Amino acid sequence: MMLHSSARLMPTSERGYTLVELLVALAVSAIVIAGTYAGYSFFAQQHQLLSAQTEVSRNALRAIDLLKADIRMAGYLDYNDVNPMPANQAISISNGNDLIVVYDDYDDQGVLYRALIRYYLNSYTPASGNQRQRLMREWRKCNNPSTLCTLANSTPIYGQTSGEPILDWVTTFSVQAANLKSSGTFSGQPQTVKAILTIQSPQKIDGSSRVVSKTFNVITRAKNVSLVP
Repeated sequence: MMLHSSARLMPTSERGYTLVELLVALAVSAIVIAGTYAGYSFFAQQHQLLSAQTEVSRNALRAIDLLKADIRMAGYLDYNDVNPMPANQAISISNGNDLIVVYDDYDDQGVLYRALIRYYLNSYTPASGNQRQRLMREWRKCNNPSTLCTLANSTPIYGQTSGEPILDWVTTFSVQAANLKSSGTFSGQPQTVKAILTIQSPQKIDGSSRVVSKTFNVITRAKNVSLVP
């Protein structure tokens, strides 16, 4: 008589995973997850970097456009103005980081006046205590256009005496006179103004100590100084 075992072999399709197979699967999964997370972190940082660079550029370009427009207008004398424009009045630079330009303009009511525009850096400390510097634009009206217009004899048109901030998180603002005019109405005045602006982003990139910073070199022709004989 032959004895038959009651034990049945389990079909291959019904077998479970061995411990070794599970460990291998976990190891592979961990590698894949780690790689995916690293890739996500990298692309997330790149996205933040590009966004910060775009924001810095957008904010800077608005201020730069305003600065260039004022420099181009420097020395402008309206044909209706009976007051002369002093030869040394159009553009003045002090300490390499303080720019003043003067030109004739019209207010909202169409009244002619002589404007003094000043650009300079000012330290600012908000409630959070994170001190930084801002580029200020001081827009003033000359009290007596028949004399040399200065900060002392001019009145703010709007805002505070110190002017209005037009650009935040500025680390560098320097101004240099170039191509001085050798003769004529504005003899000795710069026909070109060079400005350097360095701006940084307000926040660091997540997971990094890096702060986005960008430097802008601005060269503007003072066309009234240059063209007036």
